[in-house]
Amino acid sequence: MKYPFHTKSKPAVGESGRKIIEAVRDCKPIVNAAAQATIYRIVEKRKVAASATTCREV
Repeated sequence: MKYPFHTKSKPAVGESGRKIIEAVRDCKPIVNAAAQATIYRIVEKRKVAASATTCREV
């Protein structure tokens, strides 16, 4: 997907703005549920891959 370079971000207002402010104040990540699920899936795959290589005898 191509993105034009002349796009501008819109301000977060209302409930979403409040959530962003709280996340920044509490040093929490700012991601949506789909992104968080993807992150967890990648982390779990890396944990399994790392444990498989560290237990291997040479």
